[in-house]
Amino acid sequence: MGSVSRRRLFYSGFLPVAVALNLTFGLVILDDLGPQGWLGGLELATGAFSHQVAAWRQMTDAIFGWMEETPPSAEALQRLKGSLDDVLKQPASS
Repeated sequence: MGSVSRRRLFYSGFLPVAVALNLTFGLVILDDLGPQGWLGGLELATGAFSHQVAAWRQMTDAIFGWMEETPPSAEALQRLKGSLDDVLKQPASS
């Protein structure tokens, strides 16, 4: 099995299943906390979301901190510039 087919299997098979399971487990856990009414459920969901955002922020801080310590090569910067140029050339979807 080539690296392209493994990558395709990961993104089209494993990743969607893992995301669905993660969401399901999260909803089950939130339901087991026994929120009182829809407002209690909304409060739990908001708290869970803000906790997730805080975790994402810590991860991005770590990634950007690591990137600052190891500057990218000139070739990598050119690829990034090309990718950004390609994105900017595409029409905005409404």
